[in-house]
Amino acid sequence: MMKFLVPILLLCFLCGCKEKVSSEKIIHLWIFNNSPNPLDDMNKILKGFHVENPGLKVEVTILDWGSGLSKMNLAAATRNGPDVAQIPSTWAASLTDIGALMPLDSITNTWGNPELFITGSRETMKPKNSNSITSLPWFLDVRPFYYREDVLKELRINPNTITSRDKFVDVLKEIKKANISINDKIVSPMAYPAKNDWNIVHNFASWIFSTGGSFLNKDFSNSNLLDPKTKDGIYFYLNFVKNGYNDYSNLDKTTAGVNSDFDLGKTAFIWETTQRYLYLENQNFVQSTNSQMVEYGCIIPPTAKEGQQGKYFLGGSNLGIFKATKIKKESLTLLRYLTTQSDIQLKFSKMSGFLPALSETYNLPYFSENKSRKIFQKIVENGMSYPAVPFWSAIENDVLVKRFNNIFNIIASSEGKQWPQAKIDDELKKADNDINVIIGRDKQKRENKKL
Repeated sequence: MMKFLVPILLLCFLCGCKEKVSSEKIIHLWIFNNSPNPLDDMNKILKGFHVENPGLKVEVTILDWGSGLSKMNLAAATRNGPDVAQIPSTWAASLTDIGALMPLDSITNTWGNPELFITGSRETMKPKNSNSITSLPWFLDVRPFYYREDVLKELRINPNTITSRDKFVDVLKEIKKANISINDKIVSPMAYPAKNDWNIVHNFASWIFSTGGSFLNKDFSNSNLLDPKTKDGIYFYLNFVKNGYNDYSNLDKTTAGVNSDFDLGKTAFIWETTQRYLYLENQNFVQSTNSQMVEYGCIIPPTAKEGQQGKYFLGGSNLGIFKATKIKKESLTLLRYLTTQSDIQLKFSKMSGFLPALSETYNLPYFSENKSRKIFQKIVENGMSYPAVPFWSAIENDVLVKRFNNIFNIIASSEGKQWPQAKIDDELKKADNDINVIIGRDKQKRENKKL
């Protein structure tokens, strides 16, 4: 017996790990691909947490966007999953509805107060049909407008004067008329991707919100797609193609393709996430032909009518604790570290290119002393999240993506012909009906539960 015991004791002595392993608690954190090196970047963020909490260790798992929701649903059903998880804001309501997330009301009077966070993100903390806050905002995603400063300078256009959608159209007209050439290519006024891009709904959203329109009515009981204000925003956005400012060729491109055109000087205006700014700031952003530094800038999306305040798409992710966790206290400690410390929020923003959800972070010099980042702050302060209802994912992915894709296919096939207004109207009517069917099914499901 002794000859077997001695090697085991020697191994434990050499490793020096027996006591550490037995006393260390593991927090399992699930996140998505939020930055260039998601695992390494997250572990860098967590270094301070491990220093502050020597008895805790966070193990990070990177989820795939395509299968992430299914894995979370399975984790909730089997009670075998993460302790803390990144909850994309559009999933918060559905995961709350199936009982996956732990209520967080107990901490709101101490450190989880909703007023700590950017206003537009607060709705997702306590979704409709929930009696509790179930997640806290972690980071935000918005879409600034980026422009080629060399183009605007040549036309003597001050970007600060582009404050409404009509003024934006005036600028696009000037660019189109001027036929400015960069790298032997005529610069097109603007570009947005369409039928092959995952941003398709997000790109419509700011134009709709800024007209006072919305996808659903105020109590989320019906589609609002055919409301005149909503249709005004949709048609204004589509008319960029109709009027020749966004070329038909862009309708087959993705965001990556449009970005590449912008880099090469083919396009004067694009809109993209704030990750784009991180790229422009950190890369040696030069023209390939003459190695001269390219000047660029960004503005608040000019999506509102003159004299009105725009409202802008606000996405992002929250953090929640799975109800099945056996380490509630430790999980709350991690949640607090990631969501309520401005230095950690700033560090993550620099790594990912997304924006902080914690309001006080914008008081730091990184934001308050930088022209472009101050613009980002104004956008998030007037941002609007999608409806916090459990059936939103079905509406967005099964209806809006499908029907908007159909609309752009119709437009693409009409190039050189009469603008297909009647067919566009028909697709919107079908989308309106599809949305109401989904809402009706959810209502029926809830009524059946009561029986």
